[in-house]
Amino acid sequence: MRTINKLITLSALTTSIQVFATDVTFHADAQIGLTTNSDLAIKELDDISSQSDTGSILKAGVSAELHATDNLKFTPSYRYEQTNYHQLDQYDLALHQYSLDSSYSISGTDVGIRYDGALAKVAKETFLTLDQVSLYVGHYVNPTTYLRTAIRASDKQFATQSMRDAKGLGLDSNLYYFINQGKTMLLLGASLDKENADSEQFNFKSWGLNTGITHRFKAFDISNKAGLRWRYQDKNYQEVISQPLTQSEPSRDESRSVVSAFWQLSVFDSLQIVTEAEYGDYQSKLAANTYTQSIASLSLKASF
Repeated sequence: MRTINKLITLSALTTSIQVFATDVTFHADAQIGLTTNSDLAIKELDDISSQSDTGSILKAGVSAELHATDNLKFTPSYRYEQTNYHQLDQYDLALHQYSLDSSYSISGTDVGIRYDGALAKVAKETFLTLDQVSLYVGHYVNPTTYLRTAIRASDKQFATQSMRDAKGLGLDSNLYYFINQGKTMLLLGASLDKENADSEQFNFKSWGLNTGITHRFKAFDISNKAGLRWRYQDKNYQEVISQPLTQSEPSRDESRSVVSAFWQLSVFDSLQIVTEAEYGDYQSKLAANTYTQSIASLSLKASF
């Protein structure tokens, strides 16, 4: 019900903004395909299956760009993603994502506030809701270099494990560098996060790095887009002392290194074949949470 109310509120705000907008652009896309996963897991619940499976994926999204003035812009969006596995259907995932971004641009600088919400379901049962608000500043250092820094505040709620409910604060900064007339983009970013959960064993501080490259090109007069990305995060959990034994609980400290790649081939202007692959190395001081995971997919995407 909370999610429905949020979507109704976002829709009402979007409609109100559209009345005063001087320029409106809409975008939608839909994607369907097949996927394979070497180790199904619900990372947020420490549920690692150590089993592989194949399945189908379905994705759809809609967004709008509403210009109230030449400088003031609003961007609402909604996205739905679903993964259904052939055998281990207890890991079937459905994800609703919705956002509203408002920004003001002047002299190459963007100042904005953004809301992001998400609702995740596993086996058709809600297990996680997320609300996040961020304040950001972006600036073109020069015509080819863009720097964006954001402060984030988040609230996570788990349907079945309330001890994991947490409020978080985060800071991230990303540098985008464009070359080849904008056809190639290089990314370098860093982040800091802190979460305080209802149970202190899930409190943590973390730092992260991410880097990537995307490139648009033509081969045999066919438009292509390819990309490669690496993400790293190191989490340090709060040490918990058991009373009255004064013995420490096993450390939950962990790190994750994830490499992902994609290739998008345009069959027509609005129809693409998308290939994606990801490899994650998840290390933890808890042996049960240490594993590797390979995910690959092949899908057909239509854009409108």
